[in-house]
Amino acid sequence: MDMDKIKQWIEMSQQYQNGRFWEMVFEDSPPGEIPEEAPVRHRNAKEKQGVYPVTDIYLTDRDVILLLEVPGVMREDIALSVSGSRLTIKGVLQAPIINGATVHTERKYGEFQRNLDLPEPAESKDILARFENGLLIITYPRRYTREETIMIR
Repeated sequence: MDMDKIKQWIEMSQQYQNGRFWEMVFEDSPPGEIPEEAPVRHRNAKEKQGVYPVTDIYLTDRDVILLLEVPGVMREDIALSVSGSRLTIKGVLQAPIINGATVHTERKYGEFQRNLDLPEPAESKDILARFENGLLIITYPRRYTREETIMIR
């Protein structure tokens, strides 16, 4: 490729640079069109790589709340552990037993593990976890430390 072509690519990339430029170059949809399978919210790079389970983390005045999407996973097939500010979720997503030929499948089956960096440290005795509508909801209380003045010598 000659220098003029490279310059044209650089100019074009700078003109259209919006954080999704290279995704738009390599996806099948025309620029500006959102692929059908993409949700309305922004998809981050980890979601596209297939990180499972997809997780949201929220902070309230009193709690840290994690929402993990685990549709089809049984409670007894999940294990949680915590060490300071690191939460580990391990599990198995069993494939459904269906007598028939698979025509199309997008869901992943088998073992999974994900390590999450928590926004604040947690102790296992303080963590509450429950299933609700395909979500694993994990909560634990925030720990507040009083701000103290430090003398500079």
